[in-house]
Amino acid sequence: MSDFLFFAVVGFLAQLVDGALGMGFGVISSAILFGSGVAPPLVSATVNAAKIPTGFVAGLSHWRFRNIDPALLRTLAIGGILGGVAGGLTLTHLKGGVLTLLISAYLIFMGTTVILRGIRGRAPRTLRSRNTAVIGAAGGLIEGIGGSWGPVVTPALTASGVPPNRAIGSGAVAELFVSIAVFATLAVGYFAGSWAPQPGRGLLIPVLGLLAGGVPAAVFGGWLASRAPRRPLTIGVGLLALSIGIYRLIDTLWA
Repeated sequence: MSDFLFFAVVGFLAQLVDGALGMGFGVISSAILFGSGVAPPLVSATVNAAKIPTGFVAGLSHWRFRNIDPALLRTLAIGGILGGVAGGLTLTHLKGGVLTLLISAYLIFMGTTVILRGIRGRAPRTLRSRNTAVIGAAGGLIEGIGGSWGPVVTPALTASGVPPNRAIGSGAVAELFVSIAVFATLAVGYFAGSWAPQPGRGLLIPVLGLLAGGVPAAVFGGWLASRAPRRPLTIGVGLLALSIGIYRLIDTLWA
């Protein structure tokens, strides 16, 4: 299978699940790409680059339906950009086994979070803070490392008293700015020689592949959201991330 087709299949499947659950694109994409041996900085750069056009469209939709709180958006975006840049810099400066251990821990954390969400039937509160800048920074750090903003930020906002529609809408637009910042950070590191993908795997093919698969799948989002079995699908996403994280952790420790 060519690299382009591989990334397209990953993008299609991840977007199908994301459309059904309202989350999962970042978790699934990063887990599968990392599990297949793609370099962690390339994983994050690819996922965040693919999120930019989809985030722009989502932002327009939330703006149209007045789901955005400007003050909340501003605070989230500032904190998220700072956290995202920190996450991106972490990926470009850590090397070898240390970086693999970090990404494995991230996948185990996100997998456990998503599984708990499926079991409880609601999103668990993984961050206990009412400071939206802190929430944004934590979400940005996770976004920079692996591309998963929503499972951290949205539950924390709703638990702190933000109306769900404003939490989702403001968070989605803030994520767009964070994805741009993370991708720019990793791109600068790439051109500066701080990191490099495997031979034959540049930035262009993975991004185009995820978009080629993800955009058509997004068409079915509304249909899937009304028909997909949410609880088993959510638990399945969590198990995928958790199992890949544990596998890579054991492989690194025993190498």
